Amino acid sequence: MKATPPLLLAAVLGASALVQVAQAQTTQAQAAAPLVKVSDAKLPFTVSLPKGWVGLNLKDGLGGITVASQAQPPAALIRLLFIPKNGKTIDLKTEFSSFEKAVKESGSALTFKGEKPANYGGVSGLMRQYVITSKNDTLVMRVWFGNGAKNFYSFQLTVPSNAFERLSRTFDQVLATVDF
Repeated sequence: MKATPPLLLAAVLGASALVQVAQAQTTQAQAAAPLVKVSDAKLPFTVSLPKGWVGLNLKDGLGGITVASQAQPPAALIRLLFIPKNGKTIDLKTEFSSFEKAVKESGSALTFKGEKPANYGGVSGLMRQYVITSKNDTLVMRVWFGNGAKNFYSFQLTVPSNAFERLSRTFDQVLATVDF
């Protein structure tokens, strides 16, 4: 939604915040944590998140959930965000283009690694994977943009590259529990 840059900015800020704190691998015990169901009347979905992960408030005013693998650095980040469409038509490829531009404008290098259609909880969307490189860090980010009936969704995993494979599986498990 071109008219909704706060969601794009939040995605960039989430990645930027992680760049500042993520410098080492998340422990295997954290990655293998069981999932715990989360439901909140403010959310248009329910989801199960890794037990022991810590909720964060990035104070960006966006609706959704942000959790980190631990309270202190290094940490992986999962963001499950939504923004009401208010009757607007969404083009996911345009949204990704705006997202990519915003990340690049933040000063980080962004390398596109692939895209595939992906549906979660009955909502269709696109999943993309990126490598984000800053002066000191290399992160891998998976981003799913979903086009729901009432909301636009941005579900993200941002993780240090050395922990990506393990935590990507955890993210898949989380996404499999989403119910709109």
